[in-house]
Amino acid sequence: MKVEIRKFKKSDIPSKIKWINDCKNNQYLHYDLPLEYEKTVEWFEKIKDRNDRFDAVIEVDGVPVRLIGLLSIDYKNGKAEYYITLGEEKYKGKGIAKLASIKLLDYAFKELNLNKVYLYTEVANKKAQILFERLGFKKEGILKQDIKNRDIFVDRYIYGICRQDYFRKEKIGLQELAPTEILKLNLSINRNDFYIKRDDLLPISFGGNKARKAILFFNDIERTKSDCVVTYGSSSSNHCRIISNIAASKGLSCYIISPLETSKPTYNSKMIDLFGAKIVRCSVSEVKETIDKQIIELKNKGFKPYFIPGGGHGNLGTQAYVNAYEEIKNYERQTGIYFDYIFHASGTGTTQAGLVCGKLLNNDEKKIIGISIARKNPYGGQVVLDSVNSYLESINMEPISIDDIDFIDDYILDGYGTYNEKITNTIKEILIKEGIPLDTTYTGKAFWGMKEYIKKNDIKGKNILFIHTGGTPLFFDDLEVLINE
Repeated sequence: MKVEIRKFKKSDIPSKIKWINDCKNNQYLHYDLPLEYEKTVEWFEKIKDRNDRFDAVIEVDGVPVRLIGLLSIDYKNGKAEYYITLGEEKYKGKGIAKLASIKLLDYAFKELNLNKVYLYTEVANKKAQILFERLGFKKEGILKQDIKNRDIFVDRYIYGICRQDYFRKEKIGLQELAPTEILKLNLSINRNDFYIKRDDLLPISFGGNKARKAILFFNDIERTKSDCVVTYGSSSSNHCRIISNIAASKGLSCYIISPLETSKPTYNSKMIDLFGAKIVRCSVSEVKETIDKQIIELKNKGFKPYFIPGGGHGNLGTQAYVNAYEEIKNYERQTGIYFDYIFHASGTGTTQAGLVCGKLLNNDEKKIIGISIARKNPYGGQVVLDSVNSYLESINMEPISIDDIDFIDDYILDGYGTYNEKITNTIKEILIKEGIPLDTTYTGKAFWGMKEYIKKNDIKGKNILFIHTGGTPLFFDDLEVLINE
């Protein structure tokens, strides 16, 4: 898929009229509707030679699909207003807007040598705001009752991005990650083709899904100017390892509330100690109270603590795997390989929630199957559903029901951290045949559960993606077990 932008031409007028007059596209547009051909020709003749605006068409493989451009180009003050519109229905939800916007921002900053690009968006336009924030735009304020849309005065946000921020090389914990690799496996069950997405290779503290989430949380820590971190997790927690590592790299104090019931020594807990995090132990029943007490104590001492829910739970954690879903979509477009199923280890629920939301945003049919590593239904599935609907509400989309969540609790054995010989045999098989380490707590259990689910449900001839959500240090916790079996 080749995405380009080029200057708007007179021959594009019929397409513009079609796109702008389409009620599926114009909810947040401020035109005198409907657009008419003669008036649009008059508009074009007036603006075609002006240098204070750049009106362009986005093309995909040579096909015009939507509009984009810069308005009010102010060369003296080095700024311009960005705009983008919806267009052809079949090209929506494919990442085209982001690619085209990057090209437009490159043009603004590199060729026009502008210092700032800004935009206005109605407060209700949540989907557009997700795009703008992915591009690096920052919300700068709200304009109350700023403009009339269909006879109603509406509030608008103003967003901006400056040249130095656009080109800034982000520090660890803040960078936009390169997509992780998707590899074909040698595994064969029921004539299915198996692939694996290597999120365990994310370049932060041994990677994993918690690294994706931590990046967004530390962005927010920087935005809020917080000066210490409080979080929660067991001694096996990949989340706590990554949070304490990034906090240490930034010179931030890190406090981890950890239940006594899961306090065995692990390689994760050893690294958490290495990173200098302060461990506050309590019983499971006292976790919430202990978290609240720790935050109050820090505030009383003059600190500004930032609380990260266990496992990176919440809308930011969900957003991390909405982003990962976009990577999967881009892989499908580039290779022509489309997945029927996505399997992964489901714990706190936000990884699965993000994938489900990504699927909904892209109107996909594929199945997202979360293999529970600890929680039972109905609670486990409800936690995922609540995360999905919380995120959907934040972007003004309709909620879904529990029937839309595939949270499988058939393979948890005796709960968190328990495993059997079938799991260890699966781990040995994947390590020997594929060179990929799994662990008994998360990914090994989920991979074994995936295989059993496929056999049980007689799934045949499909493309199946397993997301390796990390946990490499945990592989070494049970290495002796693998060797001695």
